[in-house]
Amino acid sequence: MKANVIKGIVTGVVAVMMIGSLTACGMTREVSSNLVVEASWDDSSDEEQAEYSEEEMMNLEEEINAVQESLIFMGGLKTTDDDFNEIDVAMFRNEDGEIVYIYEQDDTLDYGIYTTEYATTADGEEYAEIDGSIGKYGYYFNEDLVSGIIIDTDGNVHEAIELDEEGARDYVRKTLGA
Repeated sequence: MKANVIKGIVTGVVAVMMIGSLTACGMTREVSSNLVVEASWDDSSDEEQAEYSEEEMMNLEEEINAVQESLIFMGGLKTTDDDFNEIDVAMFRNEDGEIVYIYEQDDTLDYGIYTTEYATTADGEEYAEIDGSIGKYGYYFNEDLVSGIIIDTDGNVHEAIELDEEGARDYVRKTLGA
């Protein structure tokens, strides 16, 4: 009985996290990591706990796979290896046709469905500016679609190369707590 109640709580939390990640106006990793679920198995054996943990992990993987299948990869950029900052930007289209942005700079993760507008760098290059929950940042793809620029939250311009789909989908997993 307790296992069913706990399973229901965990399933509910995972569902809330998935919906929040796809519909929120943005959430930083620090905010999303404050959600903690505590459970106690006082009456169950170690064997039952191990079985539940394995089942819980399988359910989480199924949920993550369902979210991954609902997203269409649109593109991604990351700073070059010789840049002093590690910044990645990934873009997906969700089932409603909205673009979901995932941005990570120096271990700060920002993601959501944000408004974008065109802005111009100091040297006159136009780029897509994202108004995220941690500030404004942006990107621009060159004509080759595998290079471009990333503008960080301080307005600095960084040369960028392609962030492939596998790398971008790893960020989807991060937004879902995996």
